[in-house]
Amino acid sequence: MKKQTAGKAIALLAVSAITVLAGCGKDDSGKVYLDEIRAEDYVKLGEYKGLSVEQALPEVTEEQVDAYINYQLSLNPKDGAKEGDTVNIDYVGTMDGVAFDGGTASGQNLTLGSHRFIEGFEEGLVGAKAGDVVELNLTFPEDYHEGLAGEDVVFMVTVNTIMAATPQELNEEYVKGLEVGCSTVEEYRQYVKDLLMESATAAYEDEIENSLVSLLMESCEFTKEPPQALVDGYEGILRTNLAAEAANYGMSLEQFMSLAGMDAESYSQEIREQAVRYAKQSIMMQAIADREGLDVSEEELEKEMEEIVANTAYGSLDELKKDVDERRYRESMMAQKVMEMLRENAIVNEG
Repeated sequence: MKKQTAGKAIALLAVSAITVLAGCGKDDSGKVYLDEIRAEDYVKLGEYKGLSVEQALPEVTEEQVDAYINYQLSLNPKDGAKEGDTVNIDYVGTMDGVAFDGGTASGQNLTLGSHRFIEGFEEGLVGAKAGDVVELNLTFPEDYHEGLAGEDVVFMVTVNTIMAATPQELNEEYVKGLEVGCSTVEEYRQYVKDLLMESATAAYEDEIENSLVSLLMESCEFTKEPPQALVDGYEGILRTNLAAEAANYGMSLEQFMSLAGMDAESYSQEIREQAVRYAKQSIMMQAIADREGLDVSEEELEKEMEEIVANTAYGSLDELKKDVDERRYRESMMAQKVMEMLRENAIVNEG
């Protein structure tokens, strides 16, 4: 998990300003919005139409299809976990109703039968299914370290996923049970290939957009630094996003960033540098939008937010507006309009 989360920490510091903007909510701190400044006072635009980038075409190999299917065949067996299977679990250990040191963890991989945990822990998870919460009433060994030796404890264990040591058999019965509209193994393989191609195509487009933004940033001349409050706003958004991701792993922001080899001083500096870059990038986007007349109307903003309500747990538009900074979200829509125009006018060569 450490390798995965370290990569996640770094990746979250390398997302585009469009992504950062789209995730912003309301706060009470002082803000500067793009509609309060003249973008051209801060940046002298370079050429932004007809930019040329190189990017390998998306492809999906049979090996990738096989790997995906084999993973799915091993994931979350219907009859539950068996000895030799690997479970991903969260757990909380308590003694006399109080959590004890070292008894709580999230996202832990455990192979049943490995005897990594005290007697009864792994055995108690045999037969559990993904999503189950299992209560284990156990006793620490008499020769365990001081403080827990011989003590009765309770572990509440949530089984997140199970990876079976022996995959299921790929046959028509399995395929039909997936309820993805496939009846044969051949249809399922094509379904998987289409699914992977959709993901590869999205990644292909993301790479092109990132390359276009990098080229633009290099071609522009920033004549003065962005407003400090704009930078502060982006820094706050970055910290909030990173802290939320860290919480998903049961970690503090400090612990999360330490997996990427950053102490508090170094990750604060990195966040600050990224915030400055995002501020400059958003000003650059606004300058292009101003020149091209790529405004976002009230009707477009309202329609976009109604779609969010329709596809999320928000019960109404008013409920969403309590959480979302509409002016900042409008900025993200503007940036997306600019990106679409840049993409339409870009020359993409096969890398």
